[in-house]
Amino acid sequence: MKNVKSNAKMFRILATIALAAVIVFSMTAATCGGEKTSGEADGGGSGEPGTLKITGLPKQELLAVVVSADKDLSTLTSAAFAALVPESGGDNNANSGNVFKLYETYSGDTWTGTGKRQVILINNNYNEKDPTDKNNPMFRTATVNFTKGGATVKFSSFKVVSKVL
Repeated sequence: MKNVKSNAKMFRILATIALAAVIVFSMTAATCGGEKTSGEADGGGSGEPGTLKITGLPKQELLAVVVSADKDLSTLTSAAFAALVPESGGDNNANSGNVFKLYETYSGDTWTGTGKRQVILINNNYNEKDPTDKNNPMFRTATVNFTKGGATVKFSSFKVVSKVL
């Protein structure tokens, strides 16, 4: 039992670090990108570079992190570590709804990657007592095909990360 409590504590620390890093990255990318516009809720889709559109997205603010297709995202711990070194990321808000403007990790330029990638949706308001809660999880993941950084995917394609370790 002690080992389970120790693992849970370690996970909370790792998750907190990962979320903090992703939040800082998002804020940096948003200020570096320079071309973010208001009223993007109806724009985007697979034709617009650097734009991830998620259809059927429940009304909530999330972070989207794009990582390579070969990353292990099967556990909360592996997803948290993957989120620390993304290719790109961005967030949605009341103005953008289901559209995420994606920026390159270090430059803040619009992300224009092409090919299969994994996307991690990070919920800042997840159930802290149970981050694997199917109704309010910390992480959801999906494999997405991007063209010049643009893609449209259904929210139902995202699966809850339901294992801790």
